[in-house]
Amino acid sequence: MTLSLTTQRTAFTDRMDAAVNLVDETHPVKGRSPLARDARGLAIVVAFGAYENLFRSTTRALLEEALSLRVSNRRLQPGFRLFALAGTAKSMRAASANRLYAQTLPKLLTAAASGSRKCTIDVNAFPDDGSFMKSSQIELWCRIFAVPHPGTFLGATWTSVDAIVGQRNAIAHGDQTPGEIGRMYAEGDIRSLLGAWRAGWLGLVNAVEVLGSSRDFYRSSR
Repeated sequence: MTLSLTTQRTAFTDRMDAAVNLVDETHPVKGRSPLARDARGLAIVVAFGAYENLFRSTTRALLEEALSLRVSNRRLQPGFRLFALAGTAKSMRAASANRLYAQTLPKLLTAAASGSRKCTIDVNAFPDDGSFMKSSQIELWCRIFAVPHPGTFLGATWTSVDAIVGQRNAIAHGDQTPGEIGRMYAEGDIRSLLGAWRAGWLGLVNAVEVLGSSRDFYRSSR
């Protein structure tokens, strides 16, 4: 089997190209646009969006691939088994007391039963630790899918992930303007960050594509 994450890579690079274009258009060789600082701040927002979309779309691709193998929950690798139980676990939180034992818990038992032949993976699920895409969430993602630590691919850029998420949030929530965030970066700094951001996350996704091209990535041996 061969897993293709070409669609995910293309969407990511298109968004990263847009971030670079923001900088290019406001930082000509001669002179400087009055919007230069704003553009550098907005480039951070676009880079964050590219990264979030990459992980969400890659997660769905992996779950769809696992589901297509038509193996039971009991044969899934532990990380994928989490997604097979996710739907039932969520319904438990919303279940009324009078449905808990009649419907919700029996569904969980069926999904987890070692003899069950069903695969109940929820392809819409996404592992969330409440940090909204900070480094801890990506570390969780890698642990679940048994992927090497993201720092392996991002190097020094890995230590800036939480700062970038924080800067994006500050702009999106109105706590700071794009110009205030952009002031933190010289032109060379933002170009270097965008280049490393692109290369690092693409490196991780390329590794996932290789790992995901083996059936053993999704299922355990009999």
